[in-house]
This record gives sequence, structure tokens and C-alpha cells, in this order.
Amino acid sequence: MMIKKFLNNIPKNKKLVLELGIGDGNLIKSLSEKNHDCYFIGIEIQEDYFIKAKYNIKSQNVMLLNCSFEDVLPLFEDDSIYKIISVLPDPKYIDKNYRHEWEIFYSIVYKKLLKKGLFILITEITDELFQPVSNNYFYKEVDNFKQVFQSIGFNILNDFEGYQENYMTSFLQIFNRDPKRIRIINFEFTKN
Repeated sequence: MMIKKFLNNIPKNKKLVLELGIGDGNLIKSLSEKNHDCYFIGIEIQEDYFIKAKYNIKSQNVMLLNCSFEDVLPLFEDDSIYKIISVLPDPKYIDKNYRHEWEIFYSIVYKKLLKKGLFILITEITDELFQPVSNNYFYKEVDNFKQVFQSIGFNILNDFEGYQENYMTSFLQIFNRDPKRIRIINFEFTKN
């Protein structure tokens, strides 16, 4: 398999960082330009986004893969990844209607992280009718996420409404335009 061959070429002397679903690649580009001690792998299944990212990213410490991260992540050795980043994942990876499926996926994320490795998850919380999200509803959903990720084995290092500027993406900029109906939560999980 071609992807497996690429994975064999990952430098062993750098911290490995994966971004799941890179979109236009702006986040991984920015992070790779600031963190030369890391090697970044960006995974994007949509070809148009992948092509745009590939055109824009010239850093030597980045590998881009045009495939499903569900197919690639299991290929990594357990306890091998320093950080995994997922910003605004597709609903099938976070929506409560798909919880059973995404719990299995995030269990794989957990296995692949180094001990004390980081999983950054930035996602939106919306009302089912797309009405403004009340504080009560928001914090109930945040608590539900915490319980699920803790049951997988993650420790919660930090969680807060909003996101760190260094994790800005074009999609976050769009979602920021409607902060009453689209509330962003930033989780920082670590592996025990």
C-alpha cells in the first residue's frame, strides 16, 4: 500500500503531529512553519481541499495524504504520535447520533498517542433546531463529551469555550460569525 510506504519515511527524530481533515491546509501550514522540531502529517479526503493545501504548503516538515484518516490512523504504531488535532470534525465523528461509531474511532486515536500525548478537539455545539444555544444546553453537552472521552481513557487537560488563535481555520472564521447559534468548545485531552 502506497500510504504504508510514506509512513515508513517519517523522520524518527521529530515529534509527530497529525491533523485529521486539513481542509485548505492553513492550520497545518501555520503550525509547521513555527514548529521545526515536529513532523506534520495532514490527512484530507476531499480532493479539492487536498489540492489547494498541497499547492499552498511548501514546508519540508509536512506530508499530505489524500485519503480517509480512518484508513490511515490504524497503520501507525501504538504510542507513536505526539499530537493529533481535529478542528470541526464532520458530524459523523462527533454528533451524538453517531456516538457508538466515533467512540470506536477515538479509542484508536487514544491508542496511537504517546503517553502524555495530546489530542486537540475543537468542535461546535449547536441546538437541534439551530436556535441560540443556552448556557445550560452548552455545558450539558460539554459534560457529555467529557464523560465519553474520559471513558475512553483520556485525561482532560483543559477545556474552554472558543479556541486558541494558533488553531484558527477558515471554517472557524465562518462559524465565528454566529456565536449565539454556533458555540465552539476547545478540548485538550492527554493520554494517561
